[in-house]
Amino acid sequence: MQTTKKMQDMASSGKEKEKDMASSTAPSLAFDADGDIAPSSIHTPRAPPHQEVSKLSQHKQKRSAVMPTQQLQEVGGPSSSKKKRSAVSNLHSTVKQVKSPTAKKDIHVKRVKSPTAKKRVRSPLAGMQVRTPVLTSSPMMRLLVSPVVVGARSPAQPSHHVQRSPSRSPPPQNIHDNTSNDITATSTKGSKPRRLRSAIWKDVEPIYESGKLIRGRCIHCNEIFPAARNSGTSHIKRHLDICEERAKVHNMIENLQSTGPTEAAALADWRFDAQRTRGELVRMIVLHELPFSFVEYDGFIRYSASLNPVFKLVGRTTIKMDCMEVFKNHRLALRDMLKDCNSRVSLTADAWTSKGNIGYFCITCHYIDDKWKVQKKIIRFCYIKTPHDASNLYNVMLKSIRYYNIEDKLFSVTLDNAAANTTMVNSLCEHLFTRQLLPSVDLFHVRCAAHVLNLIVKDGLQTLEGVIDNVRESVKYVKASQSRKEKFEEIIAELGISCKKRPSLDVPTRWNSTYLMLKSALPLRVAFHELKKQDLNYNNCPLPIEWDKAKVVCKLLKVFKRGTKVVSGSTYPTSNLYFHQIWKVREALEEGAFDTNATITSMVKEMQKKFDKYWKISYLPNCIPVVLDPRFKFGFVDFRLRQAFGDDADFHINRVDTALSDLFSAYSSPTEDTSDQQSGTSSRQDCLWSDWSHHLSVQRKQGTNELDRYLQDDLFPCDEDDFDILHWWKMHSPMYPTLARIACDLLAVPASTVPSESAFSTSSRVISDYRCSLSIDTVEALMCLQDWFHRIHTSCQVQIWMVMTRILTYEFLVLNLKRRCFLLFLMVVESLDLEDTFFLLF
Repeated sequence: MQTTKKMQDMASSGKEKEKDMASSTAPSLAFDADGDIAPSSIHTPRAPPHQEVSKLSQHKQKRSAVMPTQQLQEVGGPSSSKKKRSAVSNLHSTVKQVKSPTAKKDIHVKRVKSPTAKKRVRSPLAGMQVRTPVLTSSPMMRLLVSPVVVGARSPAQPSHHVQRSPSRSPPPQNIHDNTSNDITATSTKGSKPRRLRSAIWKDVEPIYESGKLIRGRCIHCNEIFPAARNSGTSHIKRHLDICEERAKVHNMIENLQSTGPTEAAALADWRFDAQRTRGELVRMIVLHELPFSFVEYDGFIRYSASLNPVFKLVGRTTIKMDCMEVFKNHRLALRDMLKDCNSRVSLTADAWTSKGNIGYFCITCHYIDDKWKVQKKIIRFCYIKTPHDASNLYNVMLKSIRYYNIEDKLFSVTLDNAAANTTMVNSLCEHLFTRQLLPSVDLFHVRCAAHVLNLIVKDGLQTLEGVIDNVRESVKYVKASQSRKEKFEEIIAELGISCKKRPSLDVPTRWNSTYLMLKSALPLRVAFHELKKQDLNYNNCPLPIEWDKAKVVCKLLKVFKRGTKVVSGSTYPTSNLYFHQIWKVREALEEGAFDTNATITSMVKEMQKKFDKYWKISYLPNCIPVVLDPRFKFGFVDFRLRQAFGDDADFHINRVDTALSDLFSAYSSPTEDTSDQQSGTSSRQDCLWSDWSHHLSVQRKQGTNELDRYLQDDLFPCDEDDFDILHWWKMHSPMYPTLARIACDLLAVPASTVPSESAFSTSSRVISDYRCSLSIDTVEALMCLQDWFHRIHTSCQVQIWMVMTRILTYEFLVLNLKRRCFLLFLMVVESLDLEDTFFLLF
């Protein structure tokens, strides 16, 4: 009985030894007296040769004391590995005989597991960087947001690894990650990566809990199986062998591969995943503003079946639930990203009422990322209760800020000039200031530049109702019927007017449409006069003096149009451009004030009154970004303010200087001097002249600080129109670290609320007459997801465009250089009178 038990222990230890030798890439292993793997050989490095010999002799003595001589010669002796394997196989056969049904009555065998069975030899691949597994409640969402499987990269392809928290879903950028058969996972508790080597993971998605592999999901039929260490994977393999959905996919791939070598090469690394296909379906519905019932259209069902008959389409209720779950995962990822963002953020907000008389409040977040690129995200598109007063607006704004954990990261809020917005932002500023969360109170409230320009133009156009009315009626008359359009086209062709644009009718409440109407009608003024001669029913033809007034108004509105377009951008900094655009408006108004026409003069005076009102309110937040523009700095602001305020300029210049100094003090580190002193003390012991270097650094700090050095340095040439201020600060951030942080936050401030208002044009299509029954939560999910998906697509397009621009610029420089060299060569030939010889050579 003891011999049988001992033989069984030796057999189990032999199995463990073979298993470890097959799966491990570690050096040779040592064995203890029972034939098991010694723990010291796993956790400690291999001993020197002389120590191994002594251990081997001890090992042989112990085994000879407990085993017969024959077994010692077969297993424990100094035989080769072949003899060891043969001995193990003999033991296996012996155990099988013992476990036979005839032997069960006499011998009771009990399985004894080796104490080292659970110990794993560390693989040399354990140091690889891999993505943290995604942890979500639904298996499908792990592929909709970010697939767990990651493609294996060759050494020539760099791996862009980003550390993320395992409790959150990855950012929405990973929705298009490619899948592969090489799957790697890691635990969140600092354990080494576990490489999944089995072939079943080609068709099974691993599911992790607390960083440990727990279950696996068949990507074909979505059935979930246990896959922990104690469960094994044999049952999953048996399922894959009989999975009908997997068989259909493989048959389809074989049919496609048989069509030609091109299709076979394209399908070499492809595998069908139904959940990933549903993720792409969600993206299509959100981006193209399709109804959820689109998945039930007969045409779409037939089209999908022709592409992939294996894919089972879902209903409109399921696709809506998919959209909501994708939105929740993306929102959690956005919240984590904003929480870990190193820079401050600025907000824009605006209200809108839908056709169903439901009020919505859109909040957009603006920031500059670590790569010094402007980013914009819609973080809320929520319902707002009536009345839309300061109290309700304040509650919605504060709740949104607290949800995204950006209460201590706010820099400014850009709003229009409504009284409720002003009261709300003052309350919010007081709330944040009392908690010492704001770097500057003077820069917190930014008035929308586009709204200010709009108010200035409206006050002026009210005095021109009789000037442009005839132009509007003339355009309306031509567009009233098809016969009039044809008659007008015949007159244009007879007069030989080459203008291809036709006059567009304006909306009286939108001055930009009025500008476009005047711009398109002025080149056709002769055609309107000819139409009056040929059509007796046309009685609203403008007089020549009215055309002249319209020309002056069009020239003035052109300045406002350009300024509005510049400050309404969302992909580049606008805070440093607003001052220059508003100054151009000021110069245009001063020029129009000296016009000989009394009507134009009265219009300009009304505009100047409104301009002066908002100039005095908002010049301070407009000047600070100009100081951080290396092309202008503080001298330009001093120059402009003296032109604007005259004798009172000193007061306003000192106000800008004080605000800039306070902002710099708020961003300066209080421990900077202490750390410098400590570093100087430590370096003084290492270098003979370190005390002299420390003395010079102290002298420089006493004479000037970082802000003074920046203002005293030379200006950057302002001749270039394509100057990239963010790139300049990125390159000079080591020289001006504190000012670079200020510039990063200040240049992210949007000059207008157009990014928030532009969402309303999309929402009017989403909440149409045919989709007015959407819930409030669904509307918010669709609006936010569309903005986030558009940003991913736009960033990829921008990167491609930047690469193409660099290539084309390089080719142009090369061609230009060749051309210049050739011209220089011709000049030399001509100067040496070698023209005849030169042409004879060719």
